[in-house]
Amino acid sequence: METRNVYETDDEVQALALQEALESSGIAAVLVNHRDTAYPGITDRLRHGTEIRVELDQVEKATTIIEEFLAAQPVEGPPVAPPPDSAPSPGVRGPGWLVITLILLGLLGVTAYLLNAK
Repeated sequence: METRNVYETDDEVQALALQEALESSGIAAVLVNHRDTAYPGITDRLRHGTEIRVELDQVEKATTIIEEFLAAQPVEGPPVAPPPDSAPSPGVRGPGWLVITLILLGLLGVTAYLLNAK
């Protein structure tokens, strides 16, 4: 039985899900985990993923099933925030930095005056 690599991933869960999808369609799939240290010399240490191998006569069908499976999967990752609006939103706006700075300087002056008065 000669096999060929039809897909490789760093996600072992994804590899297992793809193997199950292939086997439910009648395609025998073998996973080769290149991170597995139990079989020295069998796996390629320069590779880090899990490879899915099928028999040569089932490569085309397996590739189609894998493409359909991956296309049906939702895109994972953090949600993307919408771009900020260029126009300010209407409503009450807080004091600017200049006003805050003037208030803090006033408080500092009052504190210095009170400390020198004693």
